[in-house]
Amino acid sequence: MAALRYVEITESETLDSGPVHEESMPWRTALLVAAGGAAGAMLRFSLTVLAPTVTTPTLVELPWATLWVNLLGCLGLGLLNGVLEVRAQRPWVQPLLGTGLCGGFTTFSSVVLEGSAMIGADFPVLAMAYTIVTVVVCLSGIVLGLIGGRRLARWQQARRAAGAERTA
Repeated sequence: MAALRYVEITESETLDSGPVHEESMPWRTALLVAAGGAAGAMLRFSLTVLAPTVTTPTLVELPWATLWVNLLGCLGLGLLNGVLEVRAQRPWVQPLLGTGLCGGFTTFSSVVLEGSAMIGADFPVLAMAYTIVTVVVCLSGIVLGLIGGRRLARWQQARRAAGAERTA
């Protein structure tokens, strides 16, 4: 019955969704997501061209480019959301950079495709290890990005407040 007792909770003990953002028109949001997605997909393609993966029935190499792309995308998305939790941004930032750029840059469908190729090449243990490593590394990237983004935004707020006090 302890859960039914009224307990005073302070503002710092609760989680919130961050600053309230103004709504954008749906067509504008769709264009922002499309533009960010196109840029993210081109960045991902560039990285996979720079670090190609060999996947044939006789030779299976760990797809490092896909792993790095997903890690960097998750880290960037966590960083962006960490900053957006602390300080309000323009309404176009999340659709363009979060959903569009990071969503177009990351490629978890390639993890499935490459894992299937590894299984088809008779490397099921390598496929399972690659999948587990991808999930753990990317979730860690999200968490580290969130923590880093929050700290960065709070540090910037404190720095601006100190600068405002000096000028006043």
